[in-house]
Amino acid sequence: MNPMRLFSNLRIKHKLILPFFVLPITLIIIVGLISHNSSTNALRRQSHYLIYQYQQSSIAEIQRTLDRYEFLANTISRNVGISQLMSPNRLDPFQEYLSLINVLYPTLNATLYATDAGINIQLIRYHDYNSEIIYGNIENLLETLRVSEYYISGGRRQFQLVNFERVQDRLWVQEAKYYSFENKWMQVGHDRDYNYISLLHELTATSDFRTEPIGLLRLTIMFSTIYSEDLTDSNSGFSLIFNEQMELLSGEAEKVAFFRENESFLRSFSDSSESETVLNSQELLLVKSQPFANDWFIISVFPMQYITENINIITNTIIITLIGSAILLFLLTYFLSNSFSKRINAISMQMQSFKSGSLDAKISGSGQDEIGLLGEIFNDMTEQISTLIHDNYQSNIDKKEALLKALQAQINPHLLYNSLSAVGRLADLGETDEINRMINALTKFYRITLSKGNEIITVENELSHVQAFIEIFQIRIGEMFSVTYTIDDKALEYHTIKVILQPFVENVFEHALKLDDSVININITVQSEEEAILFTIQDDGTGIPPERLGKLLTSNAPDTYGVANVNERIKLQFGSQYGVNITSCLGAGTRVDIRIPKVIYD
Repeated sequence: MNPMRLFSNLRIKHKLILPFFVLPITLIIIVGLISHNSSTNALRRQSHYLIYQYQQSSIAEIQRTLDRYEFLANTISRNVGISQLMSPNRLDPFQEYLSLINVLYPTLNATLYATDAGINIQLIRYHDYNSEIIYGNIENLLETLRVSEYYISGGRRQFQLVNFERVQDRLWVQEAKYYSFENKWMQVGHDRDYNYISLLHELTATSDFRTEPIGLLRLTIMFSTIYSEDLTDSNSGFSLIFNEQMELLSGEAEKVAFFRENESFLRSFSDSSESETVLNSQELLLVKSQPFANDWFIISVFPMQYITENINIITNTIIITLIGSAILLFLLTYFLSNSFSKRINAISMQMQSFKSGSLDAKISGSGQDEIGLLGEIFNDMTEQISTLIHDNYQSNIDKKEALLKALQAQINPHLLYNSLSAVGRLADLGETDEINRMINALTKFYRITLSKGNEIITVENELSHVQAFIEIFQIRIGEMFSVTYTIDDKALEYHTIKVILQPFVENVFEHALKLDDSVININITVQSEEEAILFTIQDDGTGIPPERLGKLLTSNAPDTYGVANVNERIKLQFGSQYGVNITSCLGAGTRVDIRIPKVIYD
């Protein structure tokens, strides 16, 4: 179907909705989508920036802590007295005692209390001496040395000075000896089991212009001292710290469980060039940092809810705004279009009413705009047309009444003259009964003809009028015709204009009589249809020639005796759908059908 044709067939109300609602709401939706995309993209960028800042802040915090402990380790390693105590040059017992009392104890104690966190310092002398310093519970000394690796609990601080031979069977000591590194953070021994980490620093001494390793410093702290997070809030993210071997350094139980559950994915992500990815069907966002101190790197884990909850807020806000705008726009459009369409429909209805024949159709209260101007023009037009129609209608009525009166003026004297002649003949013959019939028929005929000046009479009176007329002719020429009546009593109560049957019956008497003086049969029928009354006058006379039949209802010739006049009066009174229809067959007779509506006048 042609869209333009479809649009042109829409009602004015729907046509107004298209430009006033559909187009604006389309633009609002487009602007809403653009705003939503811009807002969500900006929010994602902001969220990623905050995550990056969070990572950088964590890295800076870790780096500051590592630097602080490395500074403490450097303080110990550069202490001359401690170097002498650790050197291969054996000191006498008294000098060694003085070094322990005056150098080692003050330096290590100052280091232990340089921070608020627990710390364990372990000095391993590559050149064994008999003297060692080990603090701790004597009963658990063996367990401490072999298993716990001098691990401390809570905020305890302690240091040990041990000979290499005591710890030489430990794998990490064997791997760490002679590494020639300055500072190296590693989880050695049982550090990972207890969530500790150690700073390893090899001590050296210079002799004969050679640098010789003399011992190993191990500074052990809890990993939470370097970096800790509150894992009680499931909606906040957390960070996993890995070394260059992709070994997890942050050893909280939750982080260890997460790493073991997703180890393959995390390893694959760490080897990729991507800086972020999504885990577990869009539930978690993983962001990888660049390597920092000791080639460590951080993988930060954030629930997507961290980002999407604000996006959902924006989405819901925009959706609510769009729905509210759509409702407001629809209501505004509806009231505007309804207002316009009501006014236009009012004009249209009045025009339809005027088209149907209601001459008093008027449009009121249309306003001062173009529609109001159209209403005023319509009112002026209907008033002028009504005046013209009324004048024309009255003129036609006056004309038809004049014609009817002229016809009656012609008929009445002629009928009266013939009737009085017939009365005279009957009087000569002494037919008093026939004279009474003639006088009664004439009285009825003229009474109904006059009808006190009324044009509207009942169907019953119209039948009485034509019956009186036929009775007059029956008295005059009764042997030349016969009449039968078929009457539907339901039709008698309705009204009609008067003198619509008599002209056609008179035409039978004047034109249909046969030359051989044979009897003509006339049948008069009145039928009550669904919405109309049908009169039928049928005869078996001479019939009407075709060339004359076509002119009967349009000609006003005197010899038609008002046939055209009857037809025009019926149409003028009741409408063009009613009137007279004549059919005839030459030599076989004529049928006249007169149809009027079922009406009852007050």
